[in-house]
Amino acid sequence: MKTLKILAIIGATSLFVGCASMPRELSDHKEIPGGEYTGEAQNNRPEEIKYQKLPDNMQYVRASDSLVIATYNKLKEDLSVEEGNLPIADYLFLMPGTWEKISSTGQNENFNKRKNTYTVEAGPEKFKFKYAIPKTDKSARHAWEGVRKEIRHPAFYTAPDGSEEANAVGEISIRAISTEEMATIVWFSPFKMVEPLFIVNNTYMLGFNKKGQLEVIDELPYYLPYAEKMKAIIADYERQKQEYEQKKKEYEEAKRNSK
Repeated sequence: MKTLKILAIIGATSLFVGCASMPRELSDHKEIPGGEYTGEAQNNRPEEIKYQKLPDNMQYVRASDSLVIATYNKLKEDLSVEEGNLPIADYLFLMPGTWEKISSTGQNENFNKRKNTYTVEAGPEKFKFKYAIPKTDKSARHAWEGVRKEIRHPAFYTAPDGSEEANAVGEISIRAISTEEMATIVWFSPFKMVEPLFIVNNTYMLGFNKKGQLEVIDELPYYLPYAEKMKAIIADYERQKQEYEQKKKEYEEAKRNSK
């Protein structure tokens, strides 16, 4: 089990996972006023996939515009047909939001996987998250197809089997991750935000590697309750900080007056 320590209570964010088995670049976040971009890109992209302004304490790795556009077009094409063939990386990370959904619908019993956890510590609070990595290419394909099915057929796992509602194809949107979404997930992700990176149907976060292969799947709404708790922790810290500074000011003033 890995631990991410979020030092919001001292005015900085520190996210670190020491996991040599993970090929993806891992976060070592320190306080970054205004955020930090790395990588070469001019943002000459269709409007819906332009990278957005970063929140504070965010590291965002940009890919070339040509790679992002090519991956976007491939994803759009793949989701437009019933039987797709999106390229998948050797390691496919089924992150907490997605792994929770896969487990809740019983799909987790149908493929081989390695499961693990990581913990986010924020002051006295600890948030424990579970994720999984399919062991084989076949298992990775099975996992993606389960998510893909829900993207194309939003009621597939909730409506009666074989019903018209379950088989109905929904509208599909693909866009860049927003500033607000980055500000939510930065507290709970062990990864930097790495392009190509897309949000599908305002829910699914799909990350690709530099070969344009699918590498990360997550679901953003999963983190919203945790984000609210994090905001409360930070607000409480700010309140305590202000009280301390006020008492310090009063003490120093009283000390001066006593001379």
